Amino acid sequence: MTEIRTIREDEGETFLRLMCDSFGLDFERAYDVFFAEPLFDLNRKWALFEGREMVSILTTSPLIFGWGRAFGIAGVATSQNRQGEGHASRLIQRVIVESERRGESGALLFARDLRFYERNDFEPLDRVIRAQVNTVMEEEIPDAFEFEAVAEKYLCWSEGHPDRLRRDERRWNYWRWHYRICMPFQSGYICFEPNVLREPLYEKPVDCLPLPPGTEWFGTAFMADQFEIPLEDPVVDLYLMGRNIPGIPQMFMTDQF
Repeated sequence: MTEIRTIREDEGETFLRLMCDSFGLDFERAYDVFFAEPLFDLNRKWALFEGREMVSILTTSPLIFGWGRAFGIAGVATSQNRQGEGHASRLIQRVIVESERRGESGALLFARDLRFYERNDFEPLDRVIRAQVNTVMEEEIPDAFEFEAVAEKYLCWSEGHPDRLRRDERRWNYWRWHYRICMPFQSGYICFEPNVLREPLYEKPVDCLPLPPGTEWFGTAFMADQFEIPLEDPVVDLYLMGRNIPGIPQMFMTDQF
């Protein structure tokens, strides 16, 4: 008998083991992160069961845009010995129906395999690229922005267009859970991690950004074009795909689901 539902508390480790086996992750290292991250919610961990066997899994996360509520899909995986039987497609279709009943009308995901998700009514909306950023080191490094200042500037930006992602308290907690460095730049800020530019929120195009040499951009092509980030030799890493999404989502990979 096939059953599709969200998992129970005592099924969390089984879910995690299937995810680790599918993506080549170390179970012991993933354990603490899996259960501790701020967006962890058993009601968003979905599984397809055949009898007592957990066969296929995925995770959803809530998303809010100016046009309404949506959800992200991540971690789609099927047991190695049960692949090719259509379990992941059945799981995705059921999750879409249930999420729409919750008022989450659109769905987004990041993918390498376009064909599989196109068969499940998703379409490519954007490309996620990696590229070296043209940088210049300033003599004086400005003090890091306080969180409240970053949140205020992001809120002002996000309210400027309906396709921009809004961050509620849980998503800000997720944002802070990761290590972020935010420096004031022009009237906005630059958010980065070691060697990776995450959020460039500024107004005037520049030839170089005040970042350490070797910093790369990891984000969507649309956002790179919008801020005219000075990049060299971009390479496509993933595709942003959507279902019932009215425009091109404007979001940073700090909100990757």
